[in-house]
Amino acid sequence: MTSSSAPPGPPPSTTSPPRSTPDLVATTGLLLLAVVLALVSTVAVAGLVMGVSSCTEQTCALFGIFGGAAVATVGPWVGVLGLGAWAVVRSVRRRRAWWTALAAALSVPVLWFGGGALMWLAAGGASA
Repeated sequence: MTSSSAPPGPPPSTTSPPRSTPDLVATTGLLLLAVVLALVSTVAVAGLVMGVSSCTEQTCALFGIFGGAAVATVGPWVGVLGLGAWAVVRSVRRRRAWWTALAAALSVPVLWFGGGALMWLAAGGASA
């Protein structure tokens, strides 16, 4: 009896690649650093708000100040939680995850300074 199908190959491998200990240590350390940076940036928003406390509706765009404060407060946490979750998923799948944890840590100052820039522009910083 002849068959046109090819003979079956070896079964797929069910073993997963070994876990990289340096990658796991670096990912964990960078994620902890990102959380600490997000905590510090949340407290530092108080300094931004004090910097524009003399603004009134006539001299500043209050909506821009509130928006900038919201970005500076919530933005770093969104970056840390989003990229941190992605780093954990990559780590569980045994892929390199240190770079996503690094991106989470770097997103904190970027988003904080972005919120601060919005507040500065709303307070008339560009026209001074």
